[in-house]
Amino acid sequence: MKKQFILILLSLISISSFAQEEKKEKKKKKGKEEVAKAIPALPTTPKPEVPKPTTGPKPYKDVVTSKTKITKGLFTVHKLEDKYLFEIADSIFNREIMAITRFVKTPTDAGYGGEEANKQVLKFTKGPENKVFLKLVTYLNVSTDSTQVIAQAVKNSNSEPIIASFDVKAIRKDTSVVIDVTDFFKGDNQVVSLPPTAKQFYKLTAIIPDRSFVDYIKTFPINTEIRTVKTFGTVPPSIMPSPIPLPGVNLPQGINAGVITAEMNTSFLLLPNKIAKKRMYDARVGYFSNRYTIYSDNSHESDVETFIVRWNLEAKNEADIEKQKKGELIEPKKPIIYYIDPATPKVWIPYLIAGINDWQAAFEQAGWKNAIIGKEVPAGDTTITTEDSRYSFIRYFASNIENAYGPNVHDPRSGEILESHIGWYHNVMSLVYKWYLIQTAAVDVNARKPKFDDELMGQLIRFVSSHEVGHTLGLPHNFGSSHATPVEMLRNKAYTDANGHTPSIMDYARFNYVAQPGDG
Repeated sequence: MKKQFILILLSLISISSFAQEEKKEKKKKKGKEEVAKAIPALPTTPKPEVPKPTTGPKPYKDVVTSKTKITKGLFTVHKLEDKYLFEIADSIFNREIMAITRFVKTPTDAGYGGEEANKQVLKFTKGPENKVFLKLVTYLNVSTDSTQVIAQAVKNSNSEPIIASFDVKAIRKDTSVVIDVTDFFKGDNQVVSLPPTAKQFYKLTAIIPDRSFVDYIKTFPINTEIRTVKTFGTVPPSIMPSPIPLPGVNLPQGINAGVITAEMNTSFLLLPNKIAKKRMYDARVGYFSNRYTIYSDNSHESDVETFIVRWNLEAKNEADIEKQKKGELIEPKKPIIYYIDPATPKVWIPYLIAGINDWQAAFEQAGWKNAIIGKEVPAGDTTITTEDSRYSFIRYFASNIENAYGPNVHDPRSGEILESHIGWYHNVMSLVYKWYLIQTAAVDVNARKPKFDDELMGQLIRFVSSHEVGHTLGLPHNFGSSHATPVEMLRNKAYTDANGHTPSIMDYARFNYVAQPGDG
């Protein structure tokens, strides 16, 4: 009984304590409510509705609207305000495209408008998740036959890098896709910008976006031309280490302003679907060449395939082929045409053209008539521009460099030359003046002048023009030619009248300085 009494007493004490605590909490809560009523309520701002993110391509009509300017060509180019869209046909995917970037305008002492800055082979491919990839194509290791088992091993060790990725903005009836290329071209993407060596030499920093833009994009059946303006920051001259000195090369003047701006043109040139037949290289025949390391299922070791770089002339039809076999001259379906830069002083244009046309005699020996032609751009013709990759040019540079050079752009798969831009520096005239003065003044009174007559200088220009055109035809220097003329014949007027003093314009023989007064 005593234990039960104690338990009841403890229970009563607990209930009493709980009741007191509950009473205190109610009082405390009531106080807070009275305080809250005394303070005015703050206005509440409703949360904005966040639109649901949209992913994937939009309907074609929502991307290509009535306000879009459309130009059809290799890529169908859509321009909407400051945006440029490429519509890429399914037939263009995985086709190899040569991207050639040239300077249009350069800062003072940083090259010349018309010079090549970059050259790559690219291709567009379809990627996952509505992406389009731009890949770099290289030709170093190849298999002789894509159907052979070893071809897969070659692919496994020569992966093509993805250099850019684009979101698919729209799909057109499963025949083409639309991508936005604006940022790609106005940015500092390696394949359409300055090469790393130039950036390193001139100590360039990042591209400046608000001073870089796409000027225009024009598209044609086999090529698309992209004109851009790119502005780069530079390392201040005060902390810039001295660059490696190069003859005739100074730092760009814009470096003092902390920036340099270059206008550039990138040509996307579709490589031929039908690959030209390779012509194998022979050391006894002077041609520039390409080479691959090749692999075959049937070979015991890798081999090297070397093939020449040359133009690919074709007959117009089967009848002409038969005529040529009989020794008749025929005209090619597409002749080799070199245009003269409109910036060339008028007095020298006829001589530059003559240096081009001098090669017609050599082509006639090979069975071709009017195979190579020098021309001026027709007056008023705006379709032929100096940067357009469909046309070959002799580009004139306002430069004190005493030189000229003859490069070419060729298909790396076959060696077929596609076009060439000869670089012609103004002061090459100073070089040929000194050559001719020193080597021939003893026998030619016309060389004994502080300034040559236009006719003599014109003939010297013609001589250099012909030499550089030879390079763009795929011919290297032919120094062996100097050994072909007996020394005693260099003083024989009848012999030199008939044969000249060297058999090859690709020689460095220059002029006949062995001839003496009285030899005629």
